[in-house]
Amino acid sequence: MRLGRAATYAVLATTHLAQRGNGRPVQGKDIAESCGLPAGHLLKILQQLVRAQILSSERGPAGGFILRRPPGEITLLEIIEVIEGPISGELHLRNVAAGKQHVRDMLEETCQNVAGYAKSVLAKLVVADLTR
Repeated sequence: MRLGRAATYAVLATTHLAQRGNGRPVQGKDIAESCGLPAGHLLKILQQLVRAQILSSERGPAGGFILRRPPGEITLLEIIEVIEGPISGELHLRNVAAGKQHVRDMLEETCQNVAGYAKSVLAKLVVADLTR
């Protein structure tokens, strides 16, 4: 499984909030600086997490981002799927290898099994696990 840069940034930022937020908002630029991430790109990612109700954002000089739920209730699966979309084992092979339907079916079933396993592992891992 390959994790994209944006999803990796989202996990790092969320973990940072769990470790350093202490229930108070943390400014996006501070998260970016602490994690060594590009601030502009990170802010877009943080807004996606706000829309998905993983984070809340507060405006103003004392504002920033805060976890909406305890770190033990936020799974990596949630974070990754917000950024990268649903994990699936779907093949995009329509109208390809017409004489190889059995091979395509077996390959798709295998990919779906792998995706299901990846989802189950990511669903068990919560942000709190990464802060230890």
